[in-house]
Amino acid sequence: MHGGEIKKAFYPNFNLIRLVAASTVIFSHAFLISEKTSANEPIHRLLGEGKILGLFGVYAFFVTSGFLVTQSAQFGNAGAFLWRRALRIYPAFIVCTLLSVYVLGALFSPLGISGYLLKSLHVKTTVHAVLDPSFGMTLPHVQFYDPAISWLATFVNGSLWTIGQEIFCYVIVAGLMVTGLLRAPLMALALAVGVTWQLFFDHPWPNTRFLTDFTFIAPYFFCGSLLWFVTEKRQPNFALASIFAALGVLCLVFWPAYLYGPMLFAYPLVYIATSQTIRMPTLERLGDVSYGTYLYGWPVEQVMNHALGQYSTWWAVLALSLPTAWLLGWLSWHLLEKRALRLKRLTFLQRQPVSP
Repeated sequence: MHGGEIKKAFYPNFNLIRLVAASTVIFSHAFLISEKTSANEPIHRLLGEGKILGLFGVYAFFVTSGFLVTQSAQFGNAGAFLWRRALRIYPAFIVCTLLSVYVLGALFSPLGISGYLLKSLHVKTTVHAVLDPSFGMTLPHVQFYDPAISWLATFVNGSLWTIGQEIFCYVIVAGLMVTGLLRAPLMALALAVGVTWQLFFDHPWPNTRFLTDFTFIAPYFFCGSLLWFVTEKRQPNFALASIFAALGVLCLVFWPAYLYGPMLFAYPLVYIATSQTIRMPTLERLGDVSYGTYLYGWPVEQVMNHALGQYSTWWAVLALSLPTAWLLGWLSWHLLEKRALRLKRLTFLQRQPVSP
């Protein structure tokens, strides 16, 4: 405490780390969207089926989110915490959904613009997509080309599956705040259960996609949360970070099929993010554009792939889409996200320098 003001650690390296993570997702999706397969994506070719660079970016997002969200949960009550999380997630997500429904939908519907605007149930679709982010991945009457060519033709935003998982993790953290169980031992237990789950159950809920995705990605969030408790007691050190990085490489080489092998890189990631000696660009003037970049990456790539037509290649889609997604992320942050975050003052909490 200092003059009645709540102080907490500020880690500027997280901004660049998250932007790089969002950019890796766009990189990998460029192969999938242009070639209709990830077979030629470098990490896929190196490590095999199911391994792409963008997936490592998603892992990084959830590790950093778990770390920073757990830090945020130490200040205020559960209601204030959920209010801050809602302000961080929903304004940009709602605008992205509206643009998808009313702009992309109108432009890329086989019904034509007038037919789409007259016949589609826009309000119902919008509400459904906002309440269930995964619904916005494919919207009624929207397709970028003939679905007979590829199942990807109808995917408006294939990245949205992670948004619902992120929100669910926030709800769990809020519940732990209410019960007083947001502690390192419980995070360690949750992480231990999560990382061993796949050893016994490959697809525990084959008919429930949400729960299957949760068991797949939530352990990375809990890992980040546990690392916050660890860092609170002792600053991560280079030697241990190097050991974990080496173990991560060995796991990828000798056991690439294990879903949680990349989690070994979480400690080195947090070491870099919180280091007092590693000075990465803070992106202070650019702003926290990673979330907007992530939200708009896939739809921008679909549009660019459509525009390029027969000239579509992964590098052409990437070259056009990445700077466009950065621009949209910049606009989203400066016109919407940072303005919405000012409303968290209603919770009577001080400004948070880093918001996941």
